[in-house]
Amino acid sequence: MNLLKEKVLEENRRVHALENRLYLSRHPEQTNFFQNSIVERTLDQICSLLNSKAKILDLGCGTGYLFLRFLSRGFNVTGLDLSSEMLQVLENSICESEKNRAHLMVGDVEEFLKSNQEAFDVVIFSAMLHHLFDYEMVLKNACAKFKAGTKFLIFFEPLKQEVASPVRYALHRGLSWFDEKSYRLEMGIRKIPLLEEEYHHSDYQRQFGGIDPNEVGKILADGNCSILNVEKYCARRFGINAWLANQILGTQNTFNLLAIKN
Repeated sequence: MNLLKEKVLEENRRVHALENRLYLSRHPEQTNFFQNSIVERTLDQICSLLNSKAKILDLGCGTGYLFLRFLSRGFNVTGLDLSSEMLQVLENSICESEKNRAHLMVGDVEEFLKSNQEAFDVVIFSAMLHHLFDYEMVLKNACAKFKAGTKFLIFFEPLKQEVASPVRYALHRGLSWFDEKSYRLEMGIRKIPLLEEEYHHSDYQRQFGGIDPNEVGKILADGNCSILNVEKYCARRFGINAWLANQILGTQNTFNLLAIKN
């Protein structure tokens, strides 16, 4: 079991080193107009709960998907990531005037939670739980570690769910096929390698169908947290396909969750 855990960790380190500056180019499902509206709405909700001196911890910050947005809103932001290469890309993206509020660390989230003594107002798990061998333990440790009033944002995780309607699921898969074909064509035109042969254990929780937000909610509740919001939606490579999936088909494959420590 420990050997498999190490394989998951090492593959994530290696794959994300290869992703580096092209990470968001390879993952347009995180940056298209539909997803961008979800990001901004989520940030608005969290920021309405914070004062101007709030401290943000972004676990799995990568090249700055959420990190830079919180930073641009005036907060002090600490980012942790397994990949020094991705953190270098992020560091190069930070404006000179904002660098005094930005703090970056290379490390593993499990080890960080064991040693960290600093308090934060918001702790973000940014598209990160599905990469972990044991995300349940990480969430339990986070609940135990941080003070009352800390907000937890779990963002952009693959949704584990039962198929409710075979017909709707077939349409969902058809749109997914078209979305992926279009994506591969664009990546080929832009000469961006997909690195598919590098992925075996990196997205570890996907092999189990993703993550169940109900299970996440139970873990957080057991850790004395209250759930403020759960949002389920369908993420696609292209914004128009995401819009069709959500507005026409009404399908879901992704979730965000916001909670607060009591």
